[in-house]
Amino acid sequence: MALQGGGERVFPSDLMIARKTKNGLIFPVFLSDENSDYLEKVRSIFIRNTGNKREIIVKDLKELEVNSSSTKTVRALSLLFFRNSIFEPPVNVDSMALREDVFRAARIPPVSIEEKLSILAPVEEKYGLDFDGIMNGLYADKESELVLTRAYDGDPMEISRKYNLEQLETIMGKCSSLNIKSASNWSYIITSIKRLGLLYNTNISGTELKSIDVTGPLNIFENPDRYASRFAQLMYKISTLEKWSIEGDIKIKDKFEKTVKMYKLNLSDAVSYYLPQNFHSEEVPYDFVHRADPLIVDGEVYFPDYVVKVSDRNVYINITSKYLSKRDDEVKQKLKGKADWENIYILDQKDKKVKNGIVFYGDIDFQSLRSILQEKYSGKKQLSSELDDSSISSIKNELEKLYPDTERMFAYIESQGLVPERILPAMGYKLKWHGLDIIVVKKN
Repeated sequence: MALQGGGERVFPSDLMIARKTKNGLIFPVFLSDENSDYLEKVRSIFIRNTGNKREIIVKDLKELEVNSSSTKTVRALSLLFFRNSIFEPPVNVDSMALREDVFRAARIPPVSIEEKLSILAPVEEKYGLDFDGIMNGLYADKESELVLTRAYDGDPMEISRKYNLEQLETIMGKCSSLNIKSASNWSYIITSIKRLGLLYNTNISGTELKSIDVTGPLNIFENPDRYASRFAQLMYKISTLEKWSIEGDIKIKDKFEKTVKMYKLNLSDAVSYYLPQNFHSEEVPYDFVHRADPLIVDGEVYFPDYVVKVSDRNVYINITSKYLSKRDDEVKQKLKGKADWENIYILDQKDKKVKNGIVFYGDIDFQSLRSILQEKYSGKKQLSSELDDSSISSIKNELEKLYPDTERMFAYIESQGLVPERILPAMGYKLKWHGLDIIVVKKN
């Protein structure tokens, strides 16, 4: 299986390159035409080493570092190339099992080549490899042994822009708070913030959104690394807009004075030329769902993300995160009887289900969402419109066998391409919350 070199998407903080001023400002140092020679030298090392082991590439890059005036730039570019190049094991074999078989066969180290060949003969037959294949396969699972099969060979400007974005995102990892001062599309920014599960507050004047304050990763104490990764992605979302401006509070340790200083990061779309040119798309490929305008109820302004048409009513969809569940539950209660409002949680697979909300993993399935809303708002609780009697009977029988194992019941329904929260009530079960866990019980 092809393996990617490198690790996380954002550069490690020790590779951050920024310019700090005496009056407390900080700016990322971007790659441009003036310093593109670093890029060309790193790229040439990867291209000429196609077919060679990773350890050889690392050795060549170390030599380049020694002869360069900016070690950080070379290291950061190298990491970018490792992440976007394709590496594969030299031999397609289970190296751990192979090592075990070889060491078992050679309990007494052989001296001559003839002894080696004799001892390894049964192992060669078992794995279908010759002597060289056995030797190459012994440590084929080690990173240093991986072979470069395809070097990252994008357009130089594209590579520079990726590098610049990662440098900017690395700086954002040191952010305590971010103020988005302007944006050509506030709706897109708010939805992006919610999808990423970030903490935020809107600043409103009358019915107009003026700016958004987003909590930075330095002020997060629960899963700060995961939050920092998502926060970094917000910078990319912002940069795809035609017009934008931000101000961030950045905390940086001074390694010489051994103190922590606060700097201001002020950026706008004036730097967009140096960042990836992938402009966002807001199209939702369904005619029953649309982007929502701000909702004004009793003089207060709310910012739903979408509106879904269910029969003759509009249901407002608010994308949220578990960190904002208390606040959004209060909003839903406040709007009860005044607007149909649903909180939608987009979680990672590792996250637990959230109480009092509709949950999706990874992204929203709008078709499933409509079905859930139709059941809730249209009173359509019968399954006969989408499943035949035989299928309904089969599902009921299987659920009866799995009951009361909630996890297996959910997994079975999802394996049938159905939504547990909709199917189980129609099959005679109730969903109850026990702490943070959901359990299935039979209706009386």
